[in-house]
Amino acid sequence: MSDRNSNLMLWLLVAASIVLSVIGAMPIAAGYAGSLSVLGMAARLLFACIHGTQRLGWRKFGMILAITCVVSWCYESLSIATGFPFGNYVYTAELGLKLGTVPLMIMPDYFGVCYLSWVLAHVLLDKLDRQIDSRSLFSIPVISAFIMVMWDLSIDPGSSTVKHEWIWQDGGSYFGVPISNFLGWFLCVYTVFQLWAIYLIRSKQLQPCPLDGFKSSWYLPIFLYSSLFLQPILAATLVANGTVTDAGAQIWPLKVIFEALGLVSLFTMFFVICLAFFKVQGNSNLR
Repeated sequence: MSDRNSNLMLWLLVAASIVLSVIGAMPIAAGYAGSLSVLGMAARLLFACIHGTQRLGWRKFGMILAITCVVSWCYESLSIATGFPFGNYVYTAELGLKLGTVPLMIMPDYFGVCYLSWVLAHVLLDKLDRQIDSRSLFSIPVISAFIMVMWDLSIDPGSSTVKHEWIWQDGGSYFGVPISNFLGWFLCVYTVFQLWAIYLIRSKQLQPCPLDGFKSSWYLPIFLYSSLFLQPILAATLVANGTVTDAGAQIWPLKVIFEALGLVSLFTMFFVICLAFFKVQGNSNLR
């Protein structure tokens, strides 16, 4: 695929992800939550495949994909079996076929958002050369993990307590989600990112990608991450009145849940989006 065609495909995937986020925020789409989640995952995964292989090559890209799938499946399976590190939960049939106790779509979904978080961390830390060195060996994984958990903070209660894509068996103080989930998420994705960094620093230096000299190349992942921010924001404005009861028998008003998630995403995800956008926009070395 030529650079021009791949760039067009990437913009189309960003547009598709935005459309899916808008549809997913509408109350009438509640019955299609699982299908929309799968489609959104597919769009992000395909974006990562195109954008990532252009910059890493198929071998390195395949390795970080494999690391993500193995680590995320192990953490998810461990927590479902023991409650560590996320808490006690089970997946429902909403997300389709499972590998053991974990839906098949979960592992590539981790990877799609992990890839976006990784790229944004490079932007925030002014590492547009994409090289991992001794100074960024730990800083890139830590910042990437925070960016990733911001997304989970914004969507987990909606996906679990409201849409029942998974069930927290003991409920939790964060709208039916236990606090341990977010600490476990940080541990899980930090492990993924740290293994990426160790692998990349031990392998050969990345070859420069001519596309990275253009601002549009960096805007793409920023805008795709923005599509994830849109859904909780729109849901906060479109949600109907009503209540939902979590597995711990706690009753939650839907409006309270989605307004809080919208506020969280505004002051976490949107902050990262703005900072990354302004860094790229103000970079005089990019065309």
